[in-house]
Amino acid sequence: MSKMVLIGRLFLGLAFVALVAAQASAFTGGVLLGLTQAHLYSDATVLALLGIGALVDAYWHGRPERRAPLSAV
Repeated sequence: MSKMVLIGRLFLGLAFVALVAAQASAFTGGVLLGLTQAHLYSDATVLALLGIGALVDAYWHGRPERRAPLSAV
């Protein structure tokens, strides 16, 4: 398994934790562990985008090389 796949999964896992924490902060008055609900939602968004980017990078660089057919040259 590629290193970027592991990084992507890690970021997506952390994004899920941040999203759950943001939802939990709604029940505790808007602050959880010193972070506001808006901050936790922002963290979840950024981590999800980084995770998706890492997985797309792993897919793109993990593809086999394609060669152009001789008739196209």
